[in-house]
Formats: sequence, structure tokens, C-alpha cells
Amino acid sequence: MKKNFVFGLLGIFMLGSVAFADFDIYGQISSVDNANKTITLASANGNLVVKVLPYTEIKGDDCGAFGQDVYGNFTDLTIGKFVKVEAIPHNQMAQLPADTQLVAKEIEWKCTPKAY
Repeated sequence: MKKNFVFGLLGIFMLGSVAFADFDIYGQISSVDNANKTITLASANGNLVVKVLPYTEIKGDDCGAFGQDVYGNFTDLTIGKFVKVEAIPHNQMAQLPADTQLVAKEIEWKCTPKAY
């Protein structure tokens, strides 16, 4: 009996952790809405609106001296920049407007030499 209870609690914990899973999206910033703190990504899945919150980590990967990360803010998210967004669906964040599709946990861009 006690064994079944422990397995039941473990199962509930595992299902709860899957519900809050995040995923990565790669795309190019096609628009920036400073008033609503959102960016729109043109990706393989179409245009996606991403909400940027005050605690969203924004950084340039390997942009600093000796290949260190450089941490930025919302103004560093400019049109045309290719980014990777670690996001969660908005329905896990009850306080956000219904039209917001995704919420960013982390936004990262690579610092690499340009092709031309």
C-alpha cells in the first residue's frame, strides 16, 4: 500500500514537470514592440510573437573578451538579428494577455563574423 502511494506521488510529480517544459525556437527578429515588450520572430513555423518579461535572460553568446557571454537588455533585440529563444507557452503564465503566444525565459544570439 505504501509503495503504491510513493509511486503515485512520483507519477504526479513527473506529469507536473512535463507540463512546464520549455522548448527552443530559432528565428530572425522581424519586429520589435517596445510598448508591449514583445518581439516577432520569422521562423520555419511562421511568425511567432514572444513576450519578453523583466526576468528574461538576454545575452550574446561568446561576444565578450575571451569568448565570454555578454548580457544585454530589451534594446539589444533589433530587427534582423538571428536569435534562439528558450520559451514556454503563455497558458502557463496566467497573468499574461491571451494574445501572447510564447513567453521567453532566455534569448540568445551568437557573435560570429559576418559573411559580407
